[in-house]
Amino acid sequence: MPPRSALLPVVLAGTMAALASSCGGGGTAGHPVLDIVYGEDVAAPDLAGDGEAWVPPDGVDIRPPDTACEIVLMHDTSVPLSVPVGDNLPLHAQVIDYGLQGPAPNVLVTYEVASVTDLEGNPAQAGASSGLESEAGYTDAAGMVHTRFFAGTEGGLIYTVRFTTRCGEPKDLRILVTELPCGCVNVSLVYEGGLPASSLNTIQVHVLPSDYTCDKLPPEKPVPDASLADRTISDLYGTTQFECIPAGNYYTVFATAKGPFSCVAASGCDDGVFLQPDKCRDVALELYLVTLNPTGQYDSEDHFDFTNLVKDCAGGITDPLECVTASGVDLGQQVCCVLYQLITFFKTPGTTIIGLVKDLAKQWIGSLIVDTMFSLFGDVVANIITDYLKNNSPQWLQDFFTVGEDTLGVITNLELYSDLMLSKLQNNFTVQGTHYWTGLALYWKFGCNPQDPGYDECGKLVFTLDDLGNIVGGGVCPGTQFPLNLLEGKFTASIADFNKLILNQHAVHLNYGKLVLFVLNEILIANITSCQAHSMKDAAKLWLNCNAIGGGIFGEIWSWFGGSEQDLVNLCNGAVDFLLTPVDMFLGALSLDTELSMSGSGTLADEDCDLLVDRITKGKYSGQIQTSESAQSTFTGTFEAVRKE
Repeated sequence: MPPRSALLPVVLAGTMAALASSCGGGGTAGHPVLDIVYGEDVAAPDLAGDGEAWVPPDGVDIRPPDTACEIVLMHDTSVPLSVPVGDNLPLHAQVIDYGLQGPAPNVLVTYEVASVTDLEGNPAQAGASSGLESEAGYTDAAGMVHTRFFAGTEGGLIYTVRFTTRCGEPKDLRILVTELPCGCVNVSLVYEGGLPASSLNTIQVHVLPSDYTCDKLPPEKPVPDASLADRTISDLYGTTQFECIPAGNYYTVFATAKGPFSCVAASGCDDGVFLQPDKCRDVALELYLVTLNPTGQYDSEDHFDFTNLVKDCAGGITDPLECVTASGVDLGQQVCCVLYQLITFFKTPGTTIIGLVKDLAKQWIGSLIVDTMFSLFGDVVANIITDYLKNNSPQWLQDFFTVGEDTLGVITNLELYSDLMLSKLQNNFTVQGTHYWTGLALYWKFGCNPQDPGYDECGKLVFTLDDLGNIVGGGVCPGTQFPLNLLEGKFTASIADFNKLILNQHAVHLNYGKLVLFVLNEILIANITSCQAHSMKDAAKLWLNCNAIGGGIFGEIWSWFGGSEQDLVNLCNGAVDFLLTPVDMFLGALSLDTELSMSGSGTLADEDCDLLVDRITKGKYSGQIQTSESAQSTFTGTFEAVRKE
C-alpha cells in the first residue's frame, strides 16, 4: 500500500475535476449550479490562477488544525520486519504536515513496545536485552525521526512498536525476531597483578554485541543494558560458560573485579570473539589492575618525629655528666647528648637526678660502693622522686615539669600543613608532586585536663605562614625575628599494586633548628612569661626555686651522702645551666643550611568508585636531616591528604 503522502496529489486532482464537472457551465439535470457568496469583507479567491494570489485578511487563519498531520513509517508494513536474535534494526519514520503541505520539523514523536506475542499471536514476555534504543525524539528539518530496535536473546517473538505524536493517529510496526543457530563461549580468567588474587571479589563477566568495543567500556562505568548475558563468580578459578549465544556474529567479552575497597580494581576485555554455530569458543580473558588517577590538589597534614635524631646523634652516651666530660666526642654529639638527657629529665626527672647524684657521689665515695648502693635502691628512689616532682611537689614545681615536657615536645614533634599538588599521571605510572607548606600546629597542653573528651585538641595553636610573618616586629614581643625558610618540596612518585603511592627520595628545604628555636623562644616561652624570658634557661630560673629544693626532700637525700643544703642549691642552679644551655646550641647548629632528605609511601583511596583518588591515607615518611657536609640523623613522619573540592 503506497503511503498516504503519495496519494495526496491524486486525491486533490480528482476532487478538483469533480468540482469542475459539477459546477462549470450552467450545470446538468439533477445537479444545480453551486453559487458561492462571499462576505463583503472577504474577497473571493482567484481559483483560475490568472490573477494575483489571494492573501487572507489580517486576523483570518485558514490553516488546518494541528491534527492535520500524519506519521509515515518508512518501511514495508504489509509484513513484519525480520531481525535475528542478538542483532538490531534501525527504524525510521516521517511526519507530514498537511497544512504546510510538506515535512513537519521539530515535532515530538514517542516510541514504545506496545505488545509482544509468539508466532501464534499469544501474549509473551519480551526477550532478555530486547527493546528500543530511545523512548522519544524530535523530527529534523526533513520531518524524520530515527531509533533502533534490539532483538535480544530470544527468538520466535513478534514485537509491535508504536509511534505516536500530537497529531494524527499512532502507527504500529511489527518486528519478528527470528531464531539463529546457537554458539557457546567458555570464559576463563587470567590474572598476574600486584594485588593478591584473594583480594579480588565479585567478578562479573559479560557478553555484549560487537558494537560495544573495549574502548567504549570504561571499568568504572555501569555495563550497558545491551549485555546479552552475564555471570557473577566468586573467584578467579574455573571456567564460566555462556550457552546459546546467537552464532555467526562477533561479540565482546568484558569482565570487572572489585578489590579491597569495594570498588572496581581490575578489568579485562576482548572485542574480537566470533561464535560459530553449534561450537564452543574458549576465551582466556586476562584481567589487569585498573589505574587510580591521583592528579589534583590536596590538603595535606604532615607529622614529623625527630626523637631518633636527638637520640642517635648522642652517640650512645647515657650518663648526663659523660655528655660533657667524655674525651674524643665532637661538640655536635655533646649537644645532642645533653638535649637527649634534657628530654629524659622532663619525662622522668628522678632518673636524671639520681644519675647526677650517683656520678658525683663516685667522686667522693668510690665507684664500687656507690654502684652497690644504687643497685639496691637507686631505681626505687628515682621513681619516688619522679612521682614527687610531677604529682606531689608544690604546684609551681609541677608546672615547671609540665611546661618543660610540653616545650620539648615541640622540639621532637612537628605538625605542618601543606597544599599537595600531583600532576598528570604518566604512561609509566609516575606523577610529579609538590608540597607547598602553608602553616604549622603546636600543642601546648599546660592547663589542659587529660580527662576532658576534647583533650586531644586542647592547647592546639595553629599558625599560617602569614601569621608567623606577622609576629615579626612585635606580634608577641617587640623585636622578634622570624627566621623560617620553608617554601616547598618537589618529588617524583609512582603508583604500584593498584593503590600504593611511593614517594621517591627528595629534599625538603626545612630549617628545622631555626623553626623550633623560634617557636620555643618567641612564641611559647615569651608568651607564658610575658616576655620576661626568651629561652628555656631563662624560663627555668623564673620557674624553678633552687633554694626551696635544697630545703626539701632533695636536701634530705643529699645528706645521705654527706652533702650540705647549700651544695644542693648550687647543684640545682648548675643543673639548670648544664641541662638547658645546650638547647640553643643544638638548634643553632641545625639551623645552618639544613634540609630534610626523605622518601615515603601512602595508600590511595577512591571513595566514590570513579577511579579518581579522593584521599591519601596511611602516609609514612622516613629520612635524614642533613647539613651541607653530611647527614645528621634519621627521622620518621606520617601524613594524610584530602582532595580539595
